[in-house]
Amino acid sequence: MKNIKILLVALLMTGTLYAAEKKVVIDLTSGDVDVVEKALVKNLVSIAEHYKANGDTLKAVVVISGKSYRFFVHDLKNSPYQGKMKVSRAQKRLAPKLEMLSQRYGVDFRMCQAGMKVRKIAPQTLYRYVKHDRNKSIYLIDYQNEGYAYLSVH
Repeated sequence: MKNIKILLVALLMTGTLYAAEKKVVIDLTSGDVDVVEKALVKNLVSIAEHYKANGDTLKAVVVISGKSYRFFVHDLKNSPYQGKMKVSRAQKRLAPKLEMLSQRYGVDFRMCQAGMKVRKIAPQTLYRYVKHDRNKSIYLIDYQNEGYAYLSVH
């Protein structure tokens, strides 16, 4: 019985040794709802599920800048996107999918602080899962220096 317990512990430890954490930082600048849905949402789900099926995990960070800001502003009425019907429709389409990435897959969303200032986007108008404490370049440099692979969605 003791040998079986030792064997089980050894097998569990071996499986843990082979499991790996895969890391990616995604530079999101696209303002095209179709591109964001396909190249970001569907692609991240596919990648995460692939690694999960192989016993690994995916740790993903999305750095938001360029025309992609509009997809992460919850309170459009108090933002530069007030009255923009196209943005409102895109937001309704993407909002549940982006939140699912955050909740189900643990994707971290980081918004460029400098771009927020230029566009006059107030922090309180963002979705609660969006962080905004650095500039895009700092995020990208820091994450790549931590071993994250770089992908872009433009």
